[in-house]
Order: sequence, then C-alpha cells, then structure tokens
Amino acid sequence: MNRVRSTLLWIGTGIIAFLSLSAPFAFGFVYYLGVSDGLEINAGDPLRQSRVWMIREFEGPSGIGWMRTAPVAAPQSGVQCAQTELIVFNWRGGLSIERQVAPCKCYTPSANGKLKESALSCSQP
Repeated sequence: MNRVRSTLLWIGTGIIAFLSLSAPFAFGFVYYLGVSDGLEINAGDPLRQSRVWMIREFEGPSGIGWMRTAPVAAPQSGVQCAQTELIVFNWRGGLSIERQVAPCKCYTPSANGKLKESALSCSQP
C-alpha cells in the first residue's frame, strides 16, 4: 500500500470511530434533557450562566432551548455587565432556529461579595 492510501485509510477509520462514539452521546444527551428539567452550568452567577432544556408541549417534545449569559463591555469601571441570549431549536411544524437577545444588565459588587443589579445601562455590542 502506498503512503497516500494508508493515510486515507487512517482518516476514514478516524471519522468512523468519531461518528460511532458521538452518536450515542448525542442520543443520550437528548434523552437526559427529556427526562430531567435540563442542564444548568454556573447557576446563580449572573455574568456567566447557561441552561439547556427540552421544550415540551401537550403533544410531546417540540424543541430544545439554550439560554446563555456572557459578559459584555461595561460603561464604567467597577461595574460588570452581561448579555443574555436565548436560542430555540424547534422541530414541530418544520425545523426552525429562533434567536432572541434580552436587554443587557449591569451589576455592582455588594458588601458580601455578591453582585447586585445596577441602574446603569450597558454599552451593547
């Protein structure tokens, strides 16, 4: 076997291995979302939190929602701001992806080390 054919054989084997190992993960993740309230990452941190959940309607599951909050530029020093984005993947009535961006919120550090919401407005991207 020549070198090119051997390399292509290794690449093909890698692709097949990746697909065969990732498919059970994807099905398992969707199943987990279907039987639980979803997956929360950094819950309680107003600057960096994410949540993934299954959207359920009367007829059954209709999509997957993903909400993520990420820091954005602050209007002044000592203030931290965050932008929340909601992405919804629907498969009921045809495939669709919807994206909504919530108003930006700013926070200031409080005496106990936690963040409290500020009246300042954000400088949006």
